[in-house]
Amino acid sequence: MVRGSVVTHRRRCGKPNCRCADGDQLHESTVLSYSESNKTRFLMLPAEEVEAVRDATEAYRRAKSAVETAGNAGLGVLVQRLSRRSTKG
Repeated sequence: MVRGSVVTHRRRCGKPNCRCADGDQLHESTVLSYSESNKTRFLMLPAEEVEAVRDATEAYRRAKSAVETAGNAGLGVLVQRLSRRSTKG
């Protein structure tokens, strides 16, 4: 499992004579985008790692969704139990 998103990062390199200088043909790389200490970070991915990392980020999202669902179900049970208790008294 990996927290983050696999995205295509498009950017200029900063060299004045490069093909990217006019903004039409930007450099592209596939990266893992994630946040750390409230900052967005990018980790460049080699081509042979992209699919495995993409699968790992999907596994993280599925697990996070399952935890959210279970947590909401538990909250619902607690709210019902406490509301029944307060109506009895």
